[in-house]
Amino acid sequence: MKNSDDTNQNHIKTLESQLSDIKFELEDFKDQLKEESEKRQFYQLIADFTFGWELWFEPKGEIKYCSPSCFDLTGFTANQILSAESISHLLVYEPDVKKYNNFITNSLDQMLVNQSLEFRILTRTKQLRWCILNVRGVYNKQGKYLGIRASIQDITRLKRAMGHIHEMEAVKIFEDRSKQRLQTELNLKDRELVSFLLQLSQKNELLKMVSNQLKEVYSKNLKNTKEKISELTELLETKSTLSIDWTMIENQVEKLHPGFLNKLQVKHPSISIRDKKLCAYLRLGLSSKEVSGLLDITPKSVEIARVRLRKKLRLSTNIRLASYLFQL
Repeated sequence: MKNSDDTNQNHIKTLESQLSDIKFELEDFKDQLKEESEKRQFYQLIADFTFGWELWFEPKGEIKYCSPSCFDLTGFTANQILSAESISHLLVYEPDVKKYNNFITNSLDQMLVNQSLEFRILTRTKQLRWCILNVRGVYNKQGKYLGIRASIQDITRLKRAMGHIHEMEAVKIFEDRSKQRLQTELNLKDRELVSFLLQLSQKNELLKMVSNQLKEVYSKNLKNTKEKISELTELLETKSTLSIDWTMIENQVEKLHPGFLNKLQVKHPSISIRDKKLCAYLRLGLSSKEVSGLLDITPKSVEIARVRLRKKLRLSTNIRLASYLFQL
């Protein structure tokens, strides 16, 4: 009985000793976690305010951290970088994608001797910039590999100063020419649409004038022409205006000035279809006389409609209606 009690006591002491060791290890582990957390917070605090763009890639290549300074270099926020499919897909200039991907892969596999790479990116506004990327492995206290830290700096000015920017200048010239060509095409289409509308307006005015003159002749009661003029007058009145396909005009305005009609509707939901038509014609630069032929009303009626439209749009007296519409 005594031996059994002694055995139990020894077993209890052993368990108490093991429990004490576990508590000690647990406290030590908590201290380590706290220390690591404080270091991580301190590192993030420093990295958040670095001038350069800082990144932390996990061993499998996923981005664990991206500093806010990426916006200054790329035009994208840190959240947009983190949610993107990859940096190479989002930013890297196409001719440099392959060497960038190879560099990141070899860096993550810790197979690089020279851990720097010069490459080009296209910013959110499609500006071409030269960058230098430096990487270094990240390890914890126990030596566990945690991935790589990457620092990216903009070296565009340096490249320009060293005379290594010829290709970039060629790209800029190409982009400028492309923009100029697109603007020329847009201006041409704008002129074509305006010319088409002017022709319709002039034809409608002509038909209206002829109709009025025939009515005047008919009113003089000339026997030898009365019957014929009566037929012509009836014909002209039934065809006094050429029909205008508003859907076609609306589609053309959208191509020339994307989003204009939608913005107009959103900002001023109470305006009528007739008001929208007037806004579209004014946005195309048509005069009141030209608009009158399209809407089959007098130029004076167009001026009255413009005054009413200004009130609906709540424009102050110092703002021109055409200028307001051009800014939408």
